[in-house]
Amino acid sequence: MENKNRLVLLDILRALGVMLMIEGHTIDAVMSPVYKDGGSVLFQFWTFFRGLTAPFFFFSAGLAFVIATVKNGGGVLTVTGKSKKRRLKRIVTLLLIGYGLHMPLQMLYAPSEVSQEAWKIFYVADALQIISLSLLVILVIALVSRNHKALLNSYVIAAVLSLAIAPITEPIQWEKFMHPAIYPYLTYRAGSYFTFFPFSAFLFAGAAFGVAAIGLPAETRARVLTKGFAKASLVALVLSVGFYFVQIRYVSPYVDYWRALPAVNLLRFGIVAMVASGVGYVSMQSFRFPRILPAIGKSSLTVYIVHLMIVYGSPVNVGLAQLIPGGVHPLVAVLIAAAVMSLMFGMVYGMEAYRARKRRIPAVSVGEIAK
Repeated sequence: MENKNRLVLLDILRALGVMLMIEGHTIDAVMSPVYKDGGSVLFQFWTFFRGLTAPFFFFSAGLAFVIATVKNGGGVLTVTGKSKKRRLKRIVTLLLIGYGLHMPLQMLYAPSEVSQEAWKIFYVADALQIISLSLLVILVIALVSRNHKALLNSYVIAAVLSLAIAPITEPIQWEKFMHPAIYPYLTYRAGSYFTFFPFSAFLFAGAAFGVAAIGLPAETRARVLTKGFAKASLVALVLSVGFYFVQIRYVSPYVDYWRALPAVNLLRFGIVAMVASGVGYVSMQSFRFPRILPAIGKSSLTVYIVHLMIVYGSPVNVGLAQLIPGGVHPLVAVLIAAAVMSLMFGMVYGMEAYRARKRRIPAVSVGEIAK
Protein backbone atom coordinates (compact mmCIF):
# COMPACT_ATOMS: atom_id res chain seq x y z
CA MET A 1 0.00 0.00 0.00
CA GLU A 2 2.86 2.33 0.81
CA ASN A 3 4.48 1.96 -2.54
CA LYS A 4 1.17 2.52 -4.25
CA ASN A 5 0.66 5.78 -2.36
CA ARG A 6 4.08 7.01 -3.38
CA LEU A 7 3.44 6.29 -7.05
CA VAL A 8 0.03 7.94 -6.87
CA LEU A 9 1.68 11.02 -5.39
CA LEU A 10 4.08 11.28 -8.34
CA ASP A 11 1.38 10.70 -10.93
CA ILE A 12 -1.01 13.22 -9.37
CA LEU A 13 1.73 15.86 -9.29
CA ARG A 14 2.39 15.22 -12.97
CA ALA A 15 -1.34 15.37 -13.72
CA LEU A 16 -1.62 18.74 -11.99
CA GLY A 17 1.33 19.95 -14.02
CA VAL A 18 -0.29 18.68 -17.22
CA MET A 19 -3.57 20.48 -16.53
CA LEU A 20 -1.76 23.72 -15.68
CA MET A 21 0.35 23.31 -18.81
CA ILE A 22 -2.57 22.76 -21.20
CA GLU A 23 -4.55 25.62 -19.70
CA GLY A 24 -1.59 28.01 -19.72
CA HIS A 25 -0.29 27.22 -23.20
CA THR A 26 -3.72 27.25 -24.85
CA ILE A 27 -4.93 30.51 -23.32
CA ASP A 28 -1.59 32.20 -24.03
CA ALA A 29 -1.65 31.04 -27.67
CA VAL A 30 -5.24 31.97 -28.55
CA MET A 31 -6.05 34.97 -26.33
CA SER A 32 -5.88 38.30 -28.09
CA PRO A 33 -2.85 40.47 -27.17
CA VAL A 34 -5.32 43.25 -26.36
CA TYR A 35 -6.23 41.43 -23.14
CA LYS A 36 -2.65 40.67 -22.09
CA ASP A 37 -2.37 43.72 -19.92
CA GLY A 38 0.77 43.60 -17.78
CA GLY A 39 -0.76 46.18 -15.45
CA SER A 40 -3.77 44.00 -14.68
CA VAL A 41 -3.64 42.29 -11.27
CA LEU A 42 -5.73 39.40 -12.61
CA PHE A 43 -3.39 38.88 -15.57
CA GLN A 44 -0.33 39.02 -13.31
CA PHE A 45 -1.94 36.48 -10.98
CA TRP A 46 -2.65 34.14 -13.91
CA THR A 47 0.88 34.61 -15.27
CA PHE A 48 2.45 33.70 -11.93
CA PHE A 49 0.44 30.51 -11.49
CA ARG A 50 1.08 29.59 -15.08
CA GLY A 51 4.76 29.76 -14.13
CA LEU A 52 4.21 26.88 -11.68
CA THR A 53 3.72 24.39 -14.52
CA ALA A 54 7.43 23.74 -15.15
CA PRO A 55 8.35 23.49 -11.45
CA PHE A 56 5.68 20.81 -10.99
CA PHE A 57 7.09 18.80 -13.89
CA PHE A 58 10.73 19.33 -13.00
CA PHE A 59 10.29 18.48 -9.32
CA SER A 60 8.33 15.29 -10.00
CA ALA A 61 10.77 14.30 -12.77
CA GLY A 62 13.77 14.52 -10.43
CA LEU A 63 11.93 12.63 -7.69
CA ALA A 64 10.75 9.83 -9.97
CA PHE A 65 14.12 9.52 -11.73
CA VAL A 66 16.07 8.86 -8.52
CA ILE A 67 13.48 6.44 -7.14
CA ALA A 68 13.56 4.46 -10.38
CA THR A 69 17.33 4.59 -10.83
CA VAL A 70 19.09 4.35 -7.46
CA LYS A 71 18.77 1.15 -5.45
CA ASN A 72 19.42 0.91 -1.72
CA GLY A 73 20.93 -2.45 -0.84
CA GLY A 74 21.79 -2.74 2.82
CA GLY A 75 22.63 0.94 3.08
CA VAL A 76 24.79 0.89 -0.06
CA LEU A 77 23.45 2.91 -2.99
CA THR A 78 23.95 1.45 -6.45
CA VAL A 79 22.91 2.08 -10.06
CA THR A 80 22.81 -1.16 -12.04
CA GLY A 81 24.21 -1.33 -15.54
CA LYS A 82 20.77 -2.13 -16.97
CA SER A 83 19.21 0.80 -15.13
CA LYS A 84 22.00 3.12 -16.28
CA LYS A 85 21.47 2.20 -19.95
CA ARG A 86 17.72 2.66 -19.62
CA ARG A 87 18.10 6.10 -18.03
CA LEU A 88 20.67 7.24 -20.59
CA LYS A 89 18.28 6.18 -23.35
CA ARG A 90 15.52 8.18 -21.68
CA ILE A 91 17.74 11.24 -21.35
CA VAL A 92 18.76 11.14 -25.03
CA THR A 93 15.14 10.59 -26.10
CA LEU A 94 13.96 13.65 -24.18
CA LEU A 95 16.73 15.75 -25.74
CA LEU A 96 15.91 14.61 -29.29
CA ILE A 97 12.19 15.21 -28.82
CA GLY A 98 12.89 18.66 -27.41
CA TYR A 99 14.89 19.67 -30.46
CA GLY A 100 12.58 17.81 -32.83
CA LEU A 101 9.63 19.99 -31.83
CA HIS A 102 11.58 23.05 -33.05
CA MET A 103 13.33 21.48 -36.02
CA PRO A 104 12.77 23.13 -39.42
CA LEU A 105 11.87 20.50 -42.04
CA GLN A 106 14.51 21.94 -44.37
CA MET A 107 17.16 20.42 -42.13
CA LEU A 108 16.20 17.00 -43.51
CA TYR A 109 16.62 17.74 -47.20
CA ALA A 110 18.36 21.12 -47.59
CA PRO A 111 20.22 22.13 -44.41
CA SER A 112 22.22 24.77 -46.27
CA GLU A 113 18.99 26.65 -47.02
CA VAL A 114 17.85 26.92 -43.39
CA SER A 115 17.63 30.58 -42.39
CA GLN A 116 19.46 32.07 -39.42
CA GLU A 117 16.13 32.75 -37.75
CA ALA A 118 15.11 29.09 -38.14
CA TRP A 119 18.43 27.98 -36.63
CA LYS A 120 17.88 30.36 -33.72
CA ILE A 121 14.45 28.83 -33.04
CA PHE A 122 15.92 25.33 -33.31
CA TYR A 123 18.60 26.10 -30.70
CA VAL A 124 16.12 27.49 -28.16
CA ALA A 125 16.24 25.58 -24.86
CA ASP A 126 12.82 24.29 -23.87
CA ALA A 127 11.53 22.21 -20.96
CA LEU A 128 12.61 18.84 -22.36
CA GLN A 129 16.19 20.01 -22.99
CA ILE A 130 16.49 21.34 -19.43
CA ILE A 131 15.03 18.13 -18.01
CA SER A 132 17.38 16.03 -20.12
CA LEU A 133 20.53 17.91 -19.09
CA SER A 134 19.50 18.03 -15.43
CA LEU A 135 18.76 14.30 -15.35
CA LEU A 136 22.18 13.64 -16.83
CA VAL A 137 23.78 15.60 -13.96
CA ILE A 138 21.59 13.73 -11.46
CA LEU A 139 22.68 10.39 -12.96
CA VAL A 140 26.38 11.30 -12.91
CA ILE A 141 26.16 12.36 -9.26
CA ALA A 142 24.40 9.09 -8.43
CA LEU A 143 27.13 7.09 -10.20
CA VAL A 144 29.95 8.69 -8.22
CA SER A 145 28.16 8.75 -4.84
CA ARG A 146 27.72 5.50 -2.97
CA ASN A 147 26.98 7.00 0.44
CA HIS A 148 23.37 7.92 1.16
CA LYS A 149 24.20 11.10 3.07
CA ALA A 150 26.71 12.24 0.44
CA LEU A 151 24.19 11.75 -2.37
CA LEU A 152 21.46 13.62 -0.50
CA ASN A 153 23.80 16.50 0.34
CA SER A 154 25.06 16.65 -3.26
CA TYR A 155 21.56 17.17 -4.64
CA VAL A 156 20.69 19.77 -2.00
CA ILE A 157 23.91 21.68 -2.72
CA ALA A 158 23.25 21.45 -6.48
CA ALA A 159 19.75 22.89 -6.00
CA VAL A 160 21.02 25.78 -3.87
CA LEU A 161 23.83 26.56 -6.31
CA SER A 162 21.44 26.52 -9.26
CA LEU A 163 19.26 29.13 -7.58
CA ALA A 164 22.21 31.26 -6.48
CA ILE A 165 24.04 31.17 -9.82
CA ALA A 166 21.04 32.26 -11.94
CA PRO A 167 21.28 36.03 -11.19
CA ILE A 168 25.00 35.87 -12.01
CA THR A 169 24.79 33.96 -15.31
CA GLU A 170 21.76 35.74 -16.78
CA PRO A 171 23.37 39.19 -17.40
CA ILE A 172 26.54 37.71 -18.98
CA GLN A 173 26.63 38.18 -22.76
CA TRP A 174 27.28 34.53 -23.59
CA GLU A 175 26.35 35.06 -27.21
CA LYS A 176 29.57 36.98 -27.82
CA PHE A 177 31.87 34.03 -27.18
CA MET A 178 29.74 30.86 -27.07
CA HIS A 179 28.21 28.69 -29.80
CA PRO A 180 24.52 29.49 -30.48
CA ALA A 181 23.59 25.89 -29.64
CA ILE A 182 24.93 26.24 -26.09
CA TYR A 183 24.31 29.74 -24.74
CA PRO A 184 20.46 29.43 -24.92
CA TYR A 185 20.81 27.14 -21.90
CA LEU A 186 22.24 30.07 -19.93
CA THR A 187 20.23 33.14 -20.89
CA TYR A 188 16.68 34.08 -21.81
CA ARG A 189 17.94 36.59 -24.36
CA ALA A 190 18.33 33.72 -26.83
CA GLY A 191 14.58 33.21 -26.75
CA SER A 192 14.67 30.25 -24.39
CA TYR A 193 11.63 29.61 -22.25
CA PHE A 194 13.76 27.94 -19.59
CA THR A 195 17.43 28.02 -18.68
CA PHE A 196 19.54 25.50 -16.78
CA PHE A 197 19.96 28.02 -13.97
CA PRO A 198 17.65 28.23 -12.02
CA PHE A 199 15.19 25.61 -13.34
CA SER A 200 17.50 22.65 -12.78
CA ALA A 201 17.12 23.45 -9.06
CA PHE A 202 13.60 21.99 -9.11
CA LEU A 203 14.90 18.70 -10.50
CA PHE A 204 17.75 18.59 -8.00
CA ALA A 205 15.28 19.26 -5.17
CA GLY A 206 13.08 16.43 -6.41
CA ALA A 207 16.17 14.20 -6.62
CA ALA A 208 17.00 15.00 -2.99
CA PHE A 209 13.55 13.87 -1.90
CA GLY A 210 14.01 10.78 -4.07
CA VAL A 211 17.15 9.90 -2.10
CA ALA A 212 15.25 10.42 1.14
CA ALA A 213 12.48 8.13 -0.14
CA ILE A 214 14.75 5.19 -1.01
CA GLY A 215 16.31 5.39 2.43
CA LEU A 216 12.99 5.08 4.29
CA PRO A 217 11.18 1.92 5.41
CA ALA A 218 8.23 1.14 3.15
CA GLU A 219 5.68 1.41 5.96
CA THR A 220 6.65 5.01 6.84
CA ARG A 221 7.69 6.38 3.45
CA ALA A 222 4.52 8.28 2.50
CA ARG A 223 4.10 9.82 5.95
CA VAL A 224 7.73 10.96 6.26
CA LEU A 225 7.85 12.32 2.70
CA THR A 226 4.61 14.23 3.18
CA LYS A 227 5.98 15.86 6.34
CA GLY A 228 9.24 16.56 4.55
CA PHE A 229 7.39 18.34 1.73
CA ALA A 230 5.54 20.48 4.28
CA LYS A 231 8.75 21.45 6.12
CA ALA A 232 10.56 22.23 2.87
CA SER A 233 7.63 24.38 1.78
CA LEU A 234 7.71 26.40 5.00
CA VAL A 235 11.50 26.93 4.79
CA ALA A 236 11.30 27.97 1.12
CA LEU A 237 8.47 30.44 1.73
CA VAL A 238 10.27 32.05 4.68
CA LEU A 239 13.52 32.34 2.69
CA SER A 240 11.59 33.78 -0.24
CA VAL A 241 10.30 36.64 1.91
CA GLY A 242 13.75 37.24 3.38
CA PHE A 243 15.49 37.33 0.00
CA TYR A 244 12.84 39.46 -1.64
CA PHE A 245 13.64 42.75 0.08
CA VAL A 246 17.37 42.40 -0.54
CA GLN A 247 17.03 41.40 -4.18
CA ILE A 248 14.42 43.95 -5.17
CA ARG A 249 16.96 46.69 -4.42
CA TYR A 250 20.35 45.22 -5.27
CA VAL A 251 19.76 42.53 -7.90
CA SER A 252 16.49 42.98 -9.79
CA PRO A 253 17.62 46.01 -11.87
CA TYR A 254 20.11 43.74 -13.65
CA VAL A 255 18.18 40.52 -14.29
CA ASP A 256 14.75 39.23 -15.29
CA TYR A 257 12.96 39.34 -11.96
CA TRP A 258 10.34 36.66 -12.62
CA ARG A 259 12.84 34.13 -13.97
CA ALA A 260 16.24 34.49 -12.38
CA LEU A 261 15.85 35.79 -8.84
CA PRO A 262 16.01 33.17 -6.05
CA ALA A 263 13.15 34.80 -4.10
CA VAL A 264 10.64 34.11 -6.87
CA ASN A 265 11.87 30.56 -7.47
CA LEU A 266 11.88 29.82 -3.74
CA LEU A 267 8.28 30.98 -3.69
CA ARG A 268 7.48 28.67 -6.59
CA PHE A 269 9.19 25.74 -4.92
CA GLY A 270 7.37 26.49 -1.67
CA ILE A 271 4.02 26.28 -3.45
CA VAL A 272 4.99 23.08 -5.31
CA ALA A 273 6.17 21.42 -2.09
CA MET A 274 3.00 22.56 -0.32
CA VAL A 275 0.83 20.97 -3.01
CA ALA A 276 2.97 17.80 -2.93
CA SER A 277 2.44 17.62 0.82
CA GLY A 278 -1.30 18.05 0.38
CA VAL A 279 -1.47 15.32 -2.26
CA GLY A 280 0.60 13.02 -0.05
CA TYR A 281 -1.69 13.63 2.91
CA VAL A 282 -4.82 12.94 0.87
CA SER A 283 -3.30 9.77 -0.61
CA MET A 284 -2.67 8.41 2.90
CA GLN A 285 -6.34 8.84 3.82
CA SER A 286 -7.35 6.07 1.40
CA PHE A 287 -8.91 8.71 -0.82
CA ARG A 288 -9.56 7.39 -4.30
CA PHE A 289 -8.41 9.75 -7.00
CA PRO A 290 -10.22 9.54 -10.34
CA ARG A 291 -8.37 6.91 -12.36
CA ILE A 292 -7.84 9.33 -15.22
CA LEU A 293 -5.54 11.53 -13.09
CA PRO A 294 -2.79 8.95 -12.44
CA ALA A 295 -3.13 7.86 -16.08
CA ILE A 296 -2.50 11.43 -17.25
CA GLY A 297 0.52 11.62 -14.97
CA LYS A 298 1.99 8.43 -16.43
CA SER A 299 1.38 9.69 -19.98
CA SER A 300 2.60 13.24 -19.32
CA LEU A 301 5.31 13.14 -22.00
CA THR A 302 2.85 12.04 -24.69
CA VAL A 303 0.35 14.70 -23.61
CA TYR A 304 3.13 17.30 -23.62
CA ILE A 305 4.12 16.53 -27.22
CA VAL A 306 0.60 16.20 -28.65
CA HIS A 307 -0.84 19.28 -26.99
CA LEU A 308 2.11 21.43 -28.15
CA MET A 309 1.48 20.28 -31.71
CA ILE A 310 -2.22 21.17 -31.37
CA VAL A 311 -1.67 24.55 -29.71
CA TYR A 312 1.52 25.90 -31.30
CA GLY A 313 1.92 23.68 -34.34
CA SER A 314 5.06 21.81 -35.33
CA PRO A 315 7.27 21.25 -38.38
CA VAL A 316 4.54 18.97 -39.77
CA ASN A 317 1.28 20.71 -38.81
CA VAL A 318 -0.43 24.04 -38.20
CA GLY A 319 -1.61 24.78 -34.66
CA LEU A 320 -4.26 26.94 -33.03
CA ALA A 321 -1.80 29.81 -32.72
CA GLN A 322 -1.54 29.96 -36.52
CA LEU A 323 -5.25 29.32 -37.14
CA ILE A 324 -6.31 32.16 -34.78
CA PRO A 325 -3.59 34.79 -35.38
CA GLY A 326 -5.62 37.71 -34.03
CA GLY A 327 -6.63 35.96 -30.84
CA VAL A 328 -9.98 35.73 -29.06
CA HIS A 329 -11.72 37.01 -25.95
CA PRO A 330 -10.42 35.52 -22.65
CA LEU A 331 -13.68 33.64 -22.03
CA VAL A 332 -13.49 32.04 -25.46
CA ALA A 333 -9.82 31.21 -24.80
CA VAL A 334 -10.86 29.44 -21.58
CA LEU A 335 -13.43 27.38 -23.50
CA ILE A 336 -10.83 26.44 -26.11
CA ALA A 337 -8.43 25.42 -23.34
CA ALA A 338 -11.16 23.25 -21.81
CA ALA A 339 -11.73 21.63 -25.21
CA VAL A 340 -8.03 20.89 -25.68
CA MET A 341 -7.84 19.49 -22.13
CA SER A 342 -10.88 17.28 -22.78
CA LEU A 343 -9.27 16.05 -25.98
CA MET A 344 -6.10 15.11 -24.11
CA PHE A 345 -8.12 13.35 -21.41
CA GLY A 346 -9.94 11.39 -24.11
CA MET A 347 -6.63 10.47 -25.76
CA VAL A 348 -5.21 9.17 -22.47
CA TYR A 349 -8.42 7.26 -21.72
CA GLY A 350 -8.20 5.61 -25.14
CA MET A 351 -4.54 4.72 -24.60
CA GLU A 352 -5.32 3.16 -21.22
CA ALA A 353 -8.24 1.19 -22.66
CA TYR A 354 -6.03 -0.11 -25.46
CA ARG A 355 -3.30 -1.16 -23.03
CA ALA A 356 -5.84 -2.95 -20.82
CA ARG A 357 -7.23 -4.79 -23.83
CA LYS A 358 -3.75 -5.87 -24.92
CA ARG A 359 -3.05 -7.19 -21.42
CA ARG A 360 -6.24 -9.29 -21.42
CA ILE A 361 -5.72 -10.89 -24.82
CA PRO A 362 -2.41 -12.64 -23.95
CA ALA A 363 -3.92 -13.82 -20.65
CA VAL A 364 -6.80 -15.55 -22.47
CA SER A 365 -4.45 -17.11 -25.02
CA VAL A 366 -2.19 -18.53 -22.33
CA GLY A 367 -5.17 -19.92 -20.47
CA GLU A 368 -6.46 -21.64 -23.59
CA ILE A 369 -3.06 -23.16 -24.30
CA ALA A 370 -2.82 -24.41 -20.72
CA LYS A 371 -6.11 -26.25 -21.09
